[in-house]
Amino acid sequence: MNSISLKGYRRADGTVGIRNHILVLPTVICGNSVVEELGRRYPDIIAISHPYGCTFDPLSNREITDIFVGLGKNPNFGAVLIVSLGCETVKLLEVSRAIKRTGKPVEILSIQKCGGTRKTIEEGDKIIHRFSEILKREEKVDVALSDLIIGTECGASDSYSGLSANPVVGNACDRFVDEGATVFLTEVTEFIGAEDILRRQCKNEEVGSQLMELVAMTEHFMARVGHSDIADISPGNIAGGLSTIEEKSLGCIRKGGTRPIVEVVGHGIRPQQKGLVVMDAPGHDVESMVAMAAGGANLIFFTTGRGTPTGCPGIPVIKVSSNSQAFANMRDNIDFNAGLVIDGDKSISELGEDLFNYAVTVANGEETASERLRCREFAIRRRGVDAYII
Repeated sequence: MNSISLKGYRRADGTVGIRNHILVLPTVICGNSVVEELGRRYPDIIAISHPYGCTFDPLSNREITDIFVGLGKNPNFGAVLIVSLGCETVKLLEVSRAIKRTGKPVEILSIQKCGGTRKTIEEGDKIIHRFSEILKREEKVDVALSDLIIGTECGASDSYSGLSANPVVGNACDRFVDEGATVFLTEVTEFIGAEDILRRQCKNEEVGSQLMELVAMTEHFMARVGHSDIADISPGNIAGGLSTIEEKSLGCIRKGGTRPIVEVVGHGIRPQQKGLVVMDAPGHDVESMVAMAAGGANLIFFTTGRGTPTGCPGIPVIKVSSNSQAFANMRDNIDFNAGLVIDGDKSISELGEDLFNYAVTVANGEETASERLRCREFAIRRRGVDAYII
């Protein structure tokens, strides 16, 4: 609505960030010690550690590279320091050049060229100090809700998730789509059994066919690596009252809301259309959120029935509980209680409006629980020789 005030960081490429972080990203596991020390020196930077970056499997290498590029381009990051060993299989120059095209400051450090860990840390210290001075001078400007990309995720789901938290998030997502924003619906493994419902939600037959092909490809892949349906139902899901993948899926898909699905995009790919968009991403919470961040997500709604602390590097994650007991039990991790639907205190539409308004305050700078607690988990889906999907 016109009365909603939103401030953000307008980047040189036209995208909008709602945070202004410095990202320190190693292109390979060998750079983790440097990045971790820089993170200790500068707690407010986003310093990522991971086990990736050196593989001779071309499919895994491609997806890892694409995620690094997409994450670096995410507008919530105002500057990026890339830490390289110097001989990894990830194409360092491809990553840096792609990120530089956004117009944000980007620097590269090679541990081999710097002369070892200590020298690289000292050079990184200087670069971060310089980046900090640059970002201090940047001011927020008026932006629109239509500039935002919203992610959706669920983890540690229970039997209430599909009755309260997911439809409440879906209601809020409808509001964002109506304002011109983009919303991601992911976790394709949790479309299985509900894909026909989503197909009917697609704006046309072409998009519907793309969605069905994506689900079929995911089922084929799961069969190839030996997963059965029960493999997508965790012990926590079962303890929470879920029994089948179909039951889980029927609740999962409600997070995206009711608006037409306008596009299906690849893993970690930024959408071209505004509206509800399906992304190829797994049910693994961290892998899915990182893929959405690489696709440009500014913030993420994350529903949970049993409670989870998981966050995402540089992206505010709004935790929404499906029941009041989980909200009370993990109050320091959960931002919003959709269990009021189950309690009979509020309707889905009332809580959807409340959640929409809260998300706007988060977009304007209020920290979520995961931000305050520095929950910044990072993982990348790998679909090559050592592929898996959860």
